[in-house]
Amino acid sequence: MAEGLSSKTSKLAARRGPKATLKRKVTSAGGVVFRGCRRPRVLLIMPAKGKRRRWSLPKGRVEPGERYWQTARREVREETGVNVKVLDPIERVRYYFMAHDDEGVEVNKRVHYFLMRYEGGELRPQLEEVRRARWFPVDEVERLLAFENERRVFRAALARWRKRCKQTSA
Repeated sequence: MAEGLSSKTSKLAARRGPKATLKRKVTSAGGVVFRGCRRPRVLLIMPAKGKRRRWSLPKGRVEPGERYWQTARREVREETGVNVKVLDPIERVRYYFMAHDDEGVEVNKRVHYFLMRYEGGELRPQLEEVRRARWFPVDEVERLLAFENERRVFRAALARWRKRCKQTSA
């Protein structure tokens, strides 16, 4: 059996042949968390996994029986320690990658993102999963996010946040 593969995974790999890739679907949810309207800030995390130090939006796997918005709220709380209010869905993103912890497994990941407002709590990164959590001014966020799909989600969220802020100040 190949190192790092379960017996079930090994049997599937053997049936598919040596060059075949196993596939796994993962559904996650997360959000773009804003704090303040005059000088808005956005909450980013730096995941603990991986050698590269990349800033990202908080997100995580949907648990059985959870709605996407519930997962997004729970994951932000678990990863960063802050409480949020989920305001609106923003966008669903799909991407593919090869899992580093499994040999030859292609992951098809779907992430449901939500616009969120900070409600309280102190930043306390969940150290098993998050290296750092930090608030950034909105004009720095796009440059810091590592992936284009997250930059696109951020831009859409920022437009909605600014619209909401204008409506509440009018």
